[in-house]
Amino acid sequence: MAPDTTPSSREHPISRFSLRRKSVQVIIAMTGILVVSVILLVEAVSADQSTLVVLAAVCLGLVLFTFYRLVRTGLRTVAIELWIRHMGEGNLDYTVDLAGNDEVNEAAEALEQLRQRSIEALQLDLVRKLSEDLQEKNNELERVLSELRRTQDRMVVRQKLVELGELTAGVAHEIRNPLNFMRNFSESSEELVGELREAMQQHSGDLDERTSAVIAGIIDDLTENLLRIRSHGDRAERIVQDMATIGRGGGKPQPVAINDLLNDRTLIAFHSVQAEGLEIEVHRDCDPDVGEMEVVPEEMGRVFLNLVGNACFAMDEKRRMVEQDGGSYQPALWLETERTGGEIVIRIRDNGTGIPPDSMDKIFNPFYTTKPSGTGVGLGLSLCSDVVRQHSGSITAESEPGEFTEMTIRLPLPDRGSGSG
Repeated sequence: MAPDTTPSSREHPISRFSLRRKSVQVIIAMTGILVVSVILLVEAVSADQSTLVVLAAVCLGLVLFTFYRLVRTGLRTVAIELWIRHMGEGNLDYTVDLAGNDEVNEAAEALEQLRQRSIEALQLDLVRKLSEDLQEKNNELERVLSELRRTQDRMVVRQKLVELGELTAGVAHEIRNPLNFMRNFSESSEELVGELREAMQQHSGDLDERTSAVIAGIIDDLTENLLRIRSHGDRAERIVQDMATIGRGGGKPQPVAINDLLNDRTLIAFHSVQAEGLEIEVHRDCDPDVGEMEVVPEEMGRVFLNLVGNACFAMDEKRRMVEQDGGSYQPALWLETERTGGEIVIRIRDNGTGIPPDSMDKIFNPFYTTKPSGTGVGLGLSLCSDVVRQHSGSITAESEPGEFTEMTIRLPLPDRGSGSG
């Protein structure tokens, strides 16, 4: 069995300057003097010398009194030394209660004050350690709560996007049915117009020249209108197909070429403004080093679609206002991507109407919109913000009314050193 080496079990050698050693030496010396005094008293009594007996008795009394004082002081000194040793070993519960009013008592009072202050210091140190532990636990709790909030936000955003995707797919399906009827009827009408043209040619001799010209003009107009119906129907079919594509998808992160996704969604957004006669000058400055990034393509595609769509709306509004004033205006859209540091930056800028300063801090709030009543519900930028935050990124806006609006998306690149291996 290993020997006990704790501080309380170790034996401390007595220093030659120890109070205990000095006290023991004085007690031994006084014991010798006491023995000599007793021997002298016995011899004086045996010799029947009264004067010597009295003198010996007085000396013996003085020796006994001095011996008592020395022994008492020595024992109290030893008690003080033991107390000091216990305090040195960290045993602050050990204490000594000494009666009297001398230097030993003053030393005992000083030791008691030191013991109390040591206890207070230990308590303060314990409180400090407990405070540090509590702060660490609070920090850990804050991290857990932050992660919980992010997870909750992701769940809410995902649910919103799932519902939006289902709605988009449903709308696309409902629109496709009447579009199919329109295409079928336009094809049938083209056949009927063709038959009418043939019949007209066969019976041209039965009609006068004026009537034939009127009927021929009507047939040409019908043919042109049917071609327009088919052309716009085909374009509507492409838009519906794009809507269905956006509405589908498992919503899982996957490597996506950001530049291609931005360009594709820009083309989809342009479909909605081509019919309005808005000719947009597009400036692309896409960094080829951006490459692929792991995102949810359906969700990030909606972000690009909303931002470009808002830009087109702002430019169309400005075009209308400028034309009413008799001026000229060239709508322009800038698409820029950049790989810098540990993130990918996407900027979408237009030279449209801009955003009022008092609306800048509200544009990402749900149901807030600067569009006229009936043209927007105020969920586009809110969903954009949710999606970007779900990808651990950020989205900001910069605008000058009447001049431009620039939306900036920053998506952090994954840490190469944090992979699963």
